[in-house]
Amino acid sequence: MKKILFIFSILVLSGISQLSAQQMAQSSFVEEAKHYWNPAATGVDENMHTSLFFRQQWLGFGSSAPRTGFISFQYPFVDMNMSAGAIINFDQTGPVSKKGLQLTYAYKLKGILGDDSQLSLGINAGFQQYVFDPSSQIFNDVDDLLLQGSSSSALYPAIGAGIYYLSSTREYDKNVFFVGFALRNAFTTEVLINDNNQARERHVHFNIGTRVYQQDSYIEPSITINYSKPDLVDIRAGLRYEMQDAFWAGLGYSTTNELSFQGGVVLPEFGNRYGSLRIGGLGNFGISNNLSAFGPGFEIYVGYAYNIN
Repeated sequence: MKKILFIFSILVLSGISQLSAQQMAQSSFVEEAKHYWNPAATGVDENMHTSLFFRQQWLGFGSSAPRTGFISFQYPFVDMNMSAGAIINFDQTGPVSKKGLQLTYAYKLKGILGDDSQLSLGINAGFQQYVFDPSSQIFNDVDDLLLQGSSSSALYPAIGAGIYYLSSTREYDKNVFFVGFALRNAFTTEVLINDNNQARERHVHFNIGTRVYQQDSYIEPSITINYSKPDLVDIRAGLRYEMQDAFWAGLGYSTTNELSFQGGVVLPEFGNRYGSLRIGGLGNFGISNNLSAFGPGFEIYVGYAYNIN
């Protein structure tokens, strides 16, 4: 336990001291995708999870519009108070694309901040392949040496850490408060592309909210903050309603001037009595003149949970 706390502290403190970025990774209003941004949210319950997530932004922007996706697996070792997972992800914006594998681990401290509470400490480690290919791009600055170069790629490590707290792990029993903090890419190296150093993003992800139960349903307001520089801060406010084993719906607003709506269905006892399938989608659009010109975007989530107990 002391080793876990030491590693977690070193990752967070050293990462914050080096915080800088050119690009901020965008999180999602889809609650089930939280473990992608915070490794401490890996396997917070007693279910084995398999997830598929895909996001397409700015449909009116053409082939250069950002795309993000991942496939993940989470497994809780209930008797050992820990969880582990794996994430295969990709991200593409214009000539830059990234693909990689992340392994996540979370250790759970139960009951130390109240009955039924859970404090998780998580780390993630893996690698990313950074590819730069300007061949299909249209650009105005013909003298840009970077865009005149040929395609190239580089492989680099990716390490992060997070903490996630739940006031209660009991569902549909009492109201729940949750808060999470994560630092992604705590240790990074610059990527050399066509003799030019490309700064890799480091950023902080913070999430806080509550779940208010009403018999067989709940309402969940939440706020998420992504920070990478004083001039790169994205604050997201969301509100979600879910009916147990039936459906969910929600809306959200981002300070990047985006409005979103989401919804999905829950299919209990899918495959067998211990399994549950969740299928959902999200649509967003810009509400400012500049952003609305890019067109709307969408997200798709499919997740399967199996109670191993």
